[in-house]
Amino acid sequence: MQYDAIIIGGGASGLIAACALARGGRRVALLERQDRVGRKLLSTGNGRCNLTNLNAGAGDYHGARQAAQAALRAWPPRKVMGFFEALGIPCVADEAGRVYPMSRQAASVLDALRLGCDEAGVETRTGFPVASLRQTGGGFEAVSEGGDRAFGRCALICTGGLAAPKLGARGDGYRLLERLGHRITPRFPAIAALITPPEAVRGLKGIRAEAEIALLSGNEILRRERGEILFADSGVSGIAAMQLARRANETRMAGEPCAVRLNFAPDMDGAALLRRRAENLPLRSLDDFLNGIVPRRLGQTLVRAAGLPLNMKAGTLTARQLEALAGRLAGWTLPVTGVQGFDQAQVTAGGASLKDFDVRTMASLRAPGLFAAGEVLDVDGDCGGFNLQWAASSALLAAQGMEALLGNEDIERPENSTVCCF
Repeated sequence: MQYDAIIIGGGASGLIAACALARGGRRVALLERQDRVGRKLLSTGNGRCNLTNLNAGAGDYHGARQAAQAALRAWPPRKVMGFFEALGIPCVADEAGRVYPMSRQAASVLDALRLGCDEAGVETRTGFPVASLRQTGGGFEAVSEGGDRAFGRCALICTGGLAAPKLGARGDGYRLLERLGHRITPRFPAIAALITPPEAVRGLKGIRAEAEIALLSGNEILRRERGEILFADSGVSGIAAMQLARRANETRMAGEPCAVRLNFAPDMDGAALLRRRAENLPLRSLDDFLNGIVPRRLGQTLVRAAGLPLNMKAGTLTARQLEALAGRLAGWTLPVTGVQGFDQAQVTAGGASLKDFDVRTMASLRAPGLFAAGEVLDVDGDCGGFNLQWAASSALLAAQGMEALLGNEDIERPENSTVCCF
């Protein structure tokens, strides 16, 4: 069968583009390597599916920011919300602007996208790992590893990146795009835990604490975040720390050392706090002295980092010792020796260069009729709904571009077609 469009990749971008095109009356084939679509979508937002962020702007993105800006201009967050609401997913926003389905269930979003595709007549072909994509005189032919074929008058590649291989990430799209003349920028993990010397955080696994965390290179602050920190065997995790991963990777790849500085009392004078505490609790030993300010085990680690014995009484602390302990409470610095790999990362930094695409339509400038969207491209966002916003807005831009191309070719549409989002 000949399709108007073949879409390679059944993740968020592929499902959104397929639904938009098919609801507009186009014959669409969605080709997915795995035995089911949308596996990674189920894990987003800790299973709650953070669809977008009302405050999204170009500054929340990295890589080709001009592409993110073009997509945001054409499909801003509220317009993306409207797309989901047209599929039966009412959206709600929290105080930080993060937008979720009313159900707070990623499964609801996946079900709505699947139903939308099915109802519009999308032919979803799972177990179709695309081995090659060949440009022909009338469009594109995709051939699976098993020899199955699909032909479309245009094609969209939205296979995702390299992050979360357990959920199906393979990087197939990079290979397909390279063979069609596209350049691929270096790829590395973004939104991932930071690795520190294990002895520095030994015994803190599972401890959570609110803190300000700054990424340093020498005396320069490269980026600063605030939120919950989660300690692991090999370093520091939690969203605030993971937001620093991209910049940490860039810094280390440039051959420059970096470190993180943790401030567990960002809104107060730590030295004054500890002086009053020592005066009020003079008989309290240091193994419990910071308990209540930070979790007990973390407090003990900070005491040791200040070079003080745990059995020392707070009332015997000298001014210099109090200053040293306050320095650890408000500025504990740990070297960053690495960033967790793609198996633990949430997002891929780098990808197909946007210099090879028209960012107004996501159309290839090297292979007419070819489009790309989502994580396969050199755009990645911060945590907080920005990456799904990019997945949706770039997919909808691509769907519009494909619709314009197909419309110019005067292809016969099925009866009863309805344009859902254009």
